Amino acid sequence: MPLITGTPLGNIVSQEEVYIEGAPYIYFQDYAASELFNPDADGFYYGLSGTTQYPVYALACYEDVQLGSDLTVNAVRCDKIGDKAVIQKLNHLEFQFSLSSLFPLSTLSPIIRGGPVTAATDFEKMGIGPINNNAFYHIYLPKVYDEATGDFVTITLHRAQFVGAWTLAMPSGNKWLLGGISAWALADDTMPTAQSFATVIRADPSALP
Repeated sequence: MPLITGTPLGNIVSQEEVYIEGAPYIYFQDYAASELFNPDADGFYYGLSGTTQYPVYALACYEDVQLGSDLTVNAVRCDKIGDKAVIQKLNHLEFQFSLSSLFPLSTLSPIIRGGPVTAATDFEKMGIGPINNNAFYHIYLPKVYDEATGDFVTITLHRAQFVGAWTLAMPSGNKWLLGGISAWALADDTMPTAQSFATVIRADPSALP
């Protein structure tokens, strides 16, 4: 007769008590640029490397950062007994934030789907017109969660498009805030199927064998 215990028997994988605080850094780059690891020795694609033609843009001050998923979920229903299974389809990931650092315009234009930025002496100039629906970006979100050891986690969204209907709040006595920013991480059929939307990398030598 098996021994009855208050906990499961056999192999158990327990969570670590690691708690991440605060937003990651936010970087993005034109999709035409190759990712830094393309792929690495284990077949994973992630990271960015800026060039003169395709610089990496770093955002400065932002809030309300979140990443979510858009799913289609349908139950396999059998009237005799009820739902027996579920069919799920991941449509895209959605990355959202609000931005209070608005300059230079070269970093702002892709986010609000503005036109090309012309830099002249003492000036930056940008128009807002029809949206280019063929503009895609890599978005890279690294976060060091242990400053003492340098342990970190990164999320790379491979093929993202800024899609949100933004609003620029201009309050008296407070900062301007660009809200409603949303980027959809769309399926990238150049990636391995398991990485078609994103790749997550964690580095933690003290916890990982």
